[in-house]
Amino acid sequence: MNKVLGSTDVMTEDSSGAIKIYFFKSDTCPHCPEAERVLYEAISGFEDDVFQVIVINVSSDPAAAEEFGVFAVPTIMVNGRSLTGIPEPEAIFQLIMGMRLTNRSV
Repeated sequence: MNKVLGSTDVMTEDSSGAIKIYFFKSDTCPHCPEAERVLYEAISGFEDDVFQVIVINVSSDPAAAEEFGVFAVPTIMVNGRSLTGIPEPEAIFQLIMGMRLTNRSV
């Protein structure tokens, strides 16, 4: 899985077909490290090119949080749908699968 830091790459198109997962965190958030650990554990069984994790630190880039409509951290976002707090791995999979089903071609 690719890990991109910062929001400068947030809006770039990814032609690889990787599923983009946005992880919003803050320097002052006590729950963010645990949420990030759960996220990476949940997707660790997949090939490296399946996911692209984009980590956005809202402490250093509050405009990115505003752009995405994120008002609390930690937040995991896939295709405009989000989870806030420390999620269960199953909830992360549901978020990802909801994205894949939404974008499925008929």
